[in-house]
Amino acid sequence: MADGQQPYGESGRRPNPVVMETFELASRVMDYCERLFPVNSTFADQILRSGTAVGSPTREAQGAESLADFIHKMKIGFKELEETDYRLDLCHIKAHYPQDVELLRRAKALFPLFNSILRTSMERLRRERAEKRSASRK
Repeated sequence: MADGQQPYGESGRRPNPVVMETFELASRVMDYCERLFPVNSTFADQILRSGTAVGSPTREAQGAESLADFIHKMKIGFKELEETDYRLDLCHIKAHYPQDVELLRRAKALFPLFNSILRTSMERLRRERAEKRSASRK
């Protein structure tokens, strides 16, 4: 983190674990891609794009207009996480590629968090829709 900068979540925003973790992932991806670029610039670019794109829709979801919109944005972040994880796994099986076990661990640690958020949100949306249908029948 650059001198004088506050950690994410300390600049007036309410701290949110998934947003903070995806922000940290993006920062680590940026560092990793700088090391990967001389070895495979195409892969470095792909990982940089998907790895930093995990947090964008996740952060955007925090201001979603509806629960369905929130779920949609979180699913986009999850897809970017899947893509990033796949490419990081490929890099980590290549001995001549830079290794970053902590980056890989952090990416994988986000899966249960996203799965929990999405499962809970989709269950809530199903309940709300069922209640709405039930109320309209009365």
